[in-house]
Amino acid sequence: MDGLKFRTAKPKLPPAAIVGFLGRIRDGLTGLTRRMVPPPVAVVEMLTGFWASQSISVMAKFGVADHMSENAATSSRALAEKLELHPDALYRIMRALSTVGIFAEDRAGEFRLTPIGATLRTDHPQSMRYFSIYQGQLNWDNWGALDHCARTGGNAIEHLHGKKPFEHISGTPERADIFDKGMVNVSDMELDPVLAAYDFSPFKTIADIGGGYGAVLASILMLNPGARGVLFDLPQTADGAKRYFEAAGLGPRVTVEGGSFFDGVPGGADAYLMKHIVHDWSDEESILIMKNIRAKIPASGKLLLVEHVIPAPGVPHFSKFLDLEMLVATTGRERTEEEYRALMAKAGFRLDRIVPTISLASVIEGSPI
Repeated sequence: MDGLKFRTAKPKLPPAAIVGFLGRIRDGLTGLTRRMVPPPVAVVEMLTGFWASQSISVMAKFGVADHMSENAATSSRALAEKLELHPDALYRIMRALSTVGIFAEDRAGEFRLTPIGATLRTDHPQSMRYFSIYQGQLNWDNWGALDHCARTGGNAIEHLHGKKPFEHISGTPERADIFDKGMVNVSDMELDPVLAAYDFSPFKTIADIGGGYGAVLASILMLNPGARGVLFDLPQTADGAKRYFEAAGLGPRVTVEGGSFFDGVPGGADAYLMKHIVHDWSDEESILIMKNIRAKIPASGKLLLVEHVIPAPGVPHFSKFLDLEMLVATTGRERTEEEYRALMAKAGFRLDRIVPTISLASVIEGSPI
């Protein structure tokens, strides 16, 4: 299972520098930084941001970072020869990315990875390689159709491809694999903070609904050796999850089932977890998923949603841009606390509390009513 890692120890909180960076994302990167440059320059910087994002995605696609290190410089010509790329074009892309901290260029025109650039390696413990490929290669056209979304309120994938978003994403094995691994990359960034903030030890059996290849559930089980797990996802993803749990030595403790959460979910768990699932779907679709959980959860059970929670109007927050990603690529949306409270109530749950983490996500805990 390329790109997936196992956690065998207690979750480690990110170092102070990463916490600070996450805080700046959470707060919208506004204020002083923007006030330090003239308004037209600030607009130009924002408008041309996709130049850097597409360059990063192309480097991730060709696996450039996998052939580099932080400790030794490498010539772009040698990399181009190894990867069968155009030497001058590769140098120009790497030179540009050195200005935003992905690579460091020395006086001889050779490059080494920076700590940021190292996350483009496939084997990095917090790899962002597949998420970078997804954003630049699979999600690129979707954002180009934001004008359609603004006119109609519909998502770009249905407009461009004539299929429902997840039908299109899973339409080919390659596309589905890049998407699943990209979501694992993002999940890994938030997982340790979630594990540090929320105590899963009271639960005997935890069902991860829409749990992908199983990285989240595996980490919970490794930290809670007395617990069992249920992984539920689409059949093709569930097959990959089975291999992942076996490789992690967790096969005997996990039941893996394939199916659609719109048709129903497995029973037998006292906690039902959904990490970045509800935000993918409309209110009606989200209520249906949660009603299917409500039909199986015991009276003492807990519904756990790991999501971003939109703060008050006027408060900068990354979730407000993530909401646009939901507009472009799904039928869903990011939601406020009150919107989650109302959504859960319609599905038969009471919102008990919201547990913040030092990452962008929170754990929204609910009980059956």
